[in-house]
Amino acid sequence: MKLKISNETRVALLAIAAVAFGFWGFQFLKGRNILTPSQTFFVRYANVDQLRPSSPVFIKGLQVGMVKKLYVDPETYKSIIVQLSIESGVDIPKDAVATIVGLSLMGGKAIEIVVDHPCEGNCAEDGDFLQGAAKNFLESVIGDPTQIDAYTARIKAGLDINIDSLAKINPGGIAGTVDALDNSLKNLERVTAELDEILRLNKRSIGIMADNLASISSTVKANDRNISDALANLADVTRQLKAAGIDKTAIKASGALDSVTLSLNTLRTTLTSSTHAIGRVDSLAGRLLRGEGSVGKALTQEDLYNNIVSTTRHLHLLLQDLRMHPERYTNVRVKLLGKNKPARYANPIDDPAYQILVDSLEKEYSKKARQ
Repeated sequence: MKLKISNETRVALLAIAAVAFGFWGFQFLKGRNILTPSQTFFVRYANVDQLRPSSPVFIKGLQVGMVKKLYVDPETYKSIIVQLSIESGVDIPKDAVATIVGLSLMGGKAIEIVVDHPCEGNCAEDGDFLQGAAKNFLESVIGDPTQIDAYTARIKAGLDINIDSLAKINPGGIAGTVDALDNSLKNLERVTAELDEILRLNKRSIGIMADNLASISSTVKANDRNISDALANLADVTRQLKAAGIDKTAIKASGALDSVTLSLNTLRTTLTSSTHAIGRVDSLAGRLLRGEGSVGKALTQEDLYNNIVSTTRHLHLLLQDLRMHPERYTNVRVKLLGKNKPARYANPIDDPAYQILVDSLEKEYSKKARQ
């Protein structure tokens, strides 16, 4: 029988695997590998000096574990108990010392387990307490501070070596530097001697220059009052100019000139536009005089004028007939079998308005004939 796994089961298994992998990865980033068996030891310190969980534990530079936990001693409250997680298979003697050491100048602490001899039947078991100690960063680098005097003595003995022996051993080293310094001092002495010789030879010229400077100084001192009066007058003139407000007047004049310049520019633009407009009007008048276009033809062709007058006259007659006989234009008659014949057109000669129109037209014709 074939075993079938539902989708829900697969999702549940995948979720469990993801959670387990995430927990293992988190512990691994903290320095712990939960898949590797380990053993636990405890160390009691009076001061852990900023030791933190996950700090490494070394044996002769090899990391064999990490700090798992730190807490205050619940019995005395005077010391700190540090719980160490050490890899399984690492044998540690019971008399081993777990020393807190500094890793760098920037901080950071670790625990160095000092093992002087192999573990032979006297190994610490899981849960035992180890001895604790602490070193600062200087002690971690140079070891015992009492040995600093020995290092200083060695350095002093090395510096007390004769320069001549150094010259023989290394001609280009300190001895060469001393020779270069000696040559520089000799060159400086020679330059000083040459400068003294130049001053001795030009002593007379220097004396003349000093006399000239003294004469100039006496002249200036003799005219001290005149110079003071001139400076006072200059100060008065400056004060008067400042009181007169020349700078403000200049600013106002500059503003007025700017306004005039702007007005002239506007006037120039207006004149340019007027010139263009006059040119267009002149061109239009020329076209009218030459008879171009409808208006030009009306002004120059007499036949067109006569036709317009005749048309106007007939339009007057039509409007006059419409006024006197509106029934001719409003009533629609249908001719049936020769009946309802329309009346003949009657010339509205007897109409007074028509007679006035005829008289005015005759006057216009006679006036143009005389011209």
